[in-house]
Amino acid sequence: MPILEVKNIKKGFGETEVLKGVSFSMERGQVLAIIGSSGSGKTTLLRCLNFLETPDEGEIWVNGKLLTGKNLSDDQIRQNRLHFGLVFQNFNLFPQYTALENVMLAPSLLKKGSQPEIRETAMSLLGRVGLSHKANNYPYQLSGGQQQRVAIARALALQPEVLCFDEPTSALDPELTGEVLRVIRGLKGKDNTMIVVTHEMEFARSVADEVIYMADGIIEEAGTPEAVFGNPKSEKTRNFLLGAQKARDGLT
Repeated sequence: MPILEVKNIKKGFGETEVLKGVSFSMERGQVLAIIGSSGSGKTTLLRCLNFLETPDEGEIWVNGKLLTGKNLSDDQIRQNRLHFGLVFQNFNLFPQYTALENVMLAPSLLKKGSQPEIRETAMSLLGRVGLSHKANNYPYQLSGGQQQRVAIARALALQPEVLCFDEPTSALDPELTGEVLRVIRGLKGKDNTMIVVTHEMEFARSVADEVIYMADGIIEEAGTPEAVFGNPKSEKTRNFLLGAQKARDGLT
């Protein structure tokens, strides 16, 4: 049974159709990279998966359980969000809390154990992202890359079935980008199911099990990294990858 099934998700804002029927499924432990130009619907898709937006149509299933439906209560929406972790572009850490407190906050609010247990788990997660020595630092005392790594630890703290990353390196310079991508790469193969919206083509090629290219609110092409990057069938995909390569060459 797939851990995640997304069926015909549609979402519009006013007269603008952003998602026009998106469907895919994932197995446990799989890494899915979603690529595409700005405005293609990638972030809206992640926000629908995390119930930050309500799809107009379609279904989201996790472990065989249907999460979507009409007239969901606020409590049902909160419970649905717990199936997903989301790492934002701009970290979104709480500035008044230390790195450790940021990671402990959600488990504490949801009473996911005693405070000593939650603290021990949070310290372990900070160690996993290489930041146990920064546990008592506040966000302003951390680099952008370190803040993003704390955000990853925070997202892992509730043990979500699916961990989502929305352009996790877009706010970082190249050196800090590398440290964050290394952490994400290190999560692969540890029973973590991950969706990574990214503009880092080489990262998507080397880490993902499956790649989706989105354009104009639909999945234009999907397949293995070898197929999508090495032998794209869609002209839109080919043009996008060519443009990405030219942009990368222009920066090197």
